[in-house]
Parts: sequence; C-alpha cells; structure tokens
Amino acid sequence: MSSATPNRDLLVEANRLEAAAIEAGEEGATGRQLRGQAAALRVHALGERVYPVLVCRACFQLTGWLDGDGRCDSCLRRVQRQAAYSDPHGGWVRVEDERAQPLRPKPANVPLRSRLAALRHPREAHRRALVAAWMAHVRPDETGPIDPEDGYELEIAKRNELDAADGSGKLVRFHTSSYRFSNGDWAELDSTTISRRDLVVPPEFPASLPTEQLLEAWGDYKAAVDAINRTAWSEQSERREQQRQAQAAHEDTVREQRDVIQLLDEN
Repeated sequence: MSSATPNRDLLVEANRLEAAAIEAGEEGATGRQLRGQAAALRVHALGERVYPVLVCRACFQLTGWLDGDGRCDSCLRRVQRQAAYSDPHGGWVRVEDERAQPLRPKPANVPLRSRLAALRHPREAHRRALVAAWMAHVRPDETGPIDPEDGYELEIAKRNELDAADGSGKLVRFHTSSYRFSNGDWAELDSTTISRRDLVVPPEFPASLPTEQLLEAWGDYKAAVDAINRTAWSEQSERREQQRQAQAAHEDTVREQRDVIQLLDEN
C-alpha cells in the first residue's frame, strides 16, 4: 500500500483556483478553464498511483471511472435524471438510493470463560466492552479522546458496490459517514462533514480493476479520512485545553478574591 501523501502546497493552489472559478462563474469559459487547471493540480498532488486517476469533463472531480463521454458516474446519473424529469412522455421517475445499506453485525462468539467472568465481575466487563467499542474507530489521543466519550463524532470511510449508470458493469464506490458514540456503541448519522473536494483520492472505480489496485485505492481513501479525523481532534483538543486553562485561571482568581476578606480586621 502506498505511503505517499498528497502535496499540500499543490492542493492549496487547487483550492485557490476553484475559488477563483466560482467568482468568475463555474460554467463560463474562464470558470471551466480554472476548474480544469485545479483538477490537473489535484492529479499532480496525488502523485503516481497504481489505480486510475481521471478527471470528469463535466464536474472536474477526480474519479477512477468515466463513461464513453468522459463523465463520472455521479454526473451521468444527474444527466439521466434531468432527462427523465424533462421527458413529457415519461412516467414516474424512480430515484434509487445509492447509499450503502448498513450490515447487521454478526453476534460475537463469546467464549464460555469470558461469559462467566462477566457474570462475576459485571462492572469490569462493562468497562472492557466500552473501551473495545470505542477503540473500534478511535486511536486514543490521535483521532479522539483517550477515554470513551458520549456524543463524540468522527468520520468513517465506507464502501459499497452498485451498477454503473451506463450499464457497463459494476462500480466500487467509496464515501464517508459521520458516526456518534452513544450508550457504549457507534451510531451512523445521516450526514457527513466531508465533501468530495476534501478527499483527493477518487471515490469510484470499476469493479473489474485488479484486486491490488482496488485495495490500494481503498487504503489511500481510508488514510485520507483518517488524516481529517486527526486534524479535527487536534483542533478540538487544543480548544479543550485552552478552555481548561481559562477555567483553572478563573477558579484561582475567585479563590484569591474570596480570601481577601480574611485580611480585613473588623476591630
């Protein structure tokens, strides 16, 4: 699996060009030129990969799959929906849910010895189960707090398989979902804080790619999501420390002011 990370300087310049494209009008000649330049920088920033890194001619997003007209799957589906809606002789337009359906976890096969120990020491068993659930998605003090914390949220990379919009075969698609830790387990939310532009690694590939290419793409995608989680926790951890220091300073001030009255002699 590749350990190379995208060139951040090139990504910053790509973001600047995309912002300039919005100012100029994204679909105008100047805007499309700027978006094309930004996409080229993103490809260059990602560097050489064993899997395909292509640019959609419609949205200028990086992808690993294009149809015969150079469009990514998302853009092709959007064109198909618009055509279906505008067809005066068309009937009911079916909008398929392309999101991955959550899999029901298989019940854990807990050894008899562990079950007996849990009966004898329920509090310790609960604590261990809580920590195990927490560490399923968090590396303590790297992507989240050290101890399990109700309400903490982070992003998790997901994958699913679907039919390509042009019917040419199957696609493997990557995406992200926000998860919240609550009542000792992680719950998937109906949203994500990560936009497609936040991740340079293409999110879709033909399922016909060699397995090693798909594995490397999936590894790079997860690493990119992991980096976002690390940055988010680093910023949040710093804010918490600043708040802790401010609260401690406030408490010291209040304590010192409370003791002043003792210096005043009523006689």
